[in-house]
Amino acid sequence: MRCKILLFTSMLALAALAFAAQRAQVFINGKETNEVLVSGGKTYVAVNALREAGALVTVESGRIDIQFEPVRGRLQGDMIEGRIDEWLSNGTWRVRVSNLEEIPNPFYGKGKGYALTIEIRNLTTRTQSFYISGFDKMLLLDDQENKLTFTSASFTQQYANIVQADGIKARVQFGDVNNAHTQVGRAEKLLILFRPSGNKPALKGFRILLSDSAATDTSETPAAP
Repeated sequence: MRCKILLFTSMLALAALAFAAQRAQVFINGKETNEVLVSGGKTYVAVNALREAGALVTVESGRIDIQFEPVRGRLQGDMIEGRIDEWLSNGTWRVRVSNLEEIPNPFYGKGKGYALTIEIRNLTTRTQSFYISGFDKMLLLDDQENKLTFTSASFTQQYANIVQADGIKARVQFGDVNNAHTQVGRAEKLLILFRPSGNKPALKGFRILLSDSAATDTSETPAAP
């Protein structure tokens, strides 16, 4: 009987060792997590563990979006980077930019300007406006590193109160407000910047690439004025 007990104990120990060997230690951004599941030779990590490690996780209408900030984006500032026509999230707002179009300078000066369709959705449980959450400014950068300013008249929706899961949509115009640029080039990037608000730190801003050449540009994004 004692031999059987010893054999059974040994089998349990071997099974535990086999499980430990199969389930390696998992670290996310240098932080170890035990919220993993090993099945069929694959390791699955809990969404909650990803969120705690710094991933941006949003749930909307039964859809789960997980977004990691690119290394290049971290080097250029605390911003979320993506491309035109992509939905991006900073945990508070979900943003998509589309329909880039060249237009005359909306500030009635010389040269050209640009227009973009911008959609914004509230990811929080409270009603809030884009402006009250800390929205500061938008800048459109061309391939000559000129900064084009948006017209406030084309984005009055920034002051609208938005309930949970609802959103706003605007056709925002950009141009050279002081006619300071010799020539406006091709639209490259759009920056959406936030300021601290309500005794809280500033939300992460958005850097949206508007052309393929902007994606391969390794230069640092010019600091906002």
